[in-house]
Amino acid sequence: MGLADFNLMDPETLECPYPFYKALHEEAPVYMVPAMGMGVVSTYDLIQEVVHDPETYSSARPTGPGTPPGMAEEEVDPEIQELQAKSLGSAATLLSADPPYHARYRSLVNKALSARRVAGMEGYVRELVTELIDGFIDDGKADFTSQFADELPMAVVANQIGVPPAELRDFKKRADLAIGGIERKITPEQELEVLRAGVELQQYFLRRAEERRQDPQDDILTVLATAELETDDGSRPLNDDEILSILNQLQVAGKETTAHLIGSAMLLLIQNPEQLEAVQNDPSLIANMMEEALRAESPVRALFRTTTRETTLGGVTIPEATTLMLVYAAANRDVREFANAADFDVKRENARSQLAFSAGPHYCIGSALARLEIRVAFEEVLKRMKNFRLDPAHPEPRHQTSYILRGLEELHITFEPA
Repeated sequence: MGLADFNLMDPETLECPYPFYKALHEEAPVYMVPAMGMGVVSTYDLIQEVVHDPETYSSARPTGPGTPPGMAEEEVDPEIQELQAKSLGSAATLLSADPPYHARYRSLVNKALSARRVAGMEGYVRELVTELIDGFIDDGKADFTSQFADELPMAVVANQIGVPPAELRDFKKRADLAIGGIERKITPEQELEVLRAGVELQQYFLRRAEERRQDPQDDILTVLATAELETDDGSRPLNDDEILSILNQLQVAGKETTAHLIGSAMLLLIQNPEQLEAVQNDPSLIANMMEEALRAESPVRALFRTTTRETTLGGVTIPEATTLMLVYAAANRDVREFANAADFDVKRENARSQLAFSAGPHYCIGSALARLEIRVAFEEVLKRMKNFRLDPAHPEPRHQTSYILRGLEELHITFEPA
């Protein structure tokens, strides 16, 4: 099949994108799509070139076109407009800021997510993992996504933004709703529900931030609530919009993507029993297995840049103000960088070269925490369970219909206690 045979937004292409990625690599590593008003960049070397040149390729927009490609704009309900007007968190801070402003915000969050601080969280994360496994291990089956993969990063993120354990259930409900509306086609009724949850969550965060100013704690929210941002005119506290912008991004990056990878890694192990056996026989392979899972099933398929001037990329002339979709998932399947890229190989020597966390100035700020959660999760899962299978009582697992994120809707498995 050639590129002309694929529609980037077709649900079946989103479900199994790898033939499309292969066609991109072979026919047009920089693929201009006039109907979508943007270009698609798919090879490892070209994406590296883009992400290391923020002067030419700007991040100063959220995650892409305001209306997802293929989704028509519709008349907006007045209540939706009112809720949107109340919503904060749109400030350009981490994902959608360019140097030097991006570095100023990043330095603040780095304090809360330093390698030393994250390493000190391992005991807490292992306790959470143990509790979650205890909740279903005697059943011999589970929906691995909803009962484990979704729960772990949500609890960790909630802890780091100061949510008391007694409020975790209500927080998770609001957060799931607020995050659930990202980049998906939803009904006006669902959009209202999403926006209400988002506004409630923002009000909750701002109340907590004020509490942290009065009573600082060892968490990310305290760092943000008490931070002094360096600006051209001196230092100042972060405003509410900036605090909420950073928290919103930490929620999506810290919860959604880590949860998706944990589910995807389990499915990859079940689909490749010889690789599962290798990791179970040698748990020291878990760290590299995690990198290989990030490469093979990147939880963030793609993000966007905008050209600040006319430029040439991969021999293609690109006009100024052109949106480029950087398909990290395709770069991670580039055979020029990863031999036998379609194979899942837990011993792959260059697995850590994967671009699932991007690269350059916007390299994922939460990568150390994500790696900790995923590693500890599989250390405990593979130690306490064996004989993993897909549960025949449920349909084959499918992925969420998203052109940005890659994650399973459900993953029903059976197993035996080890």
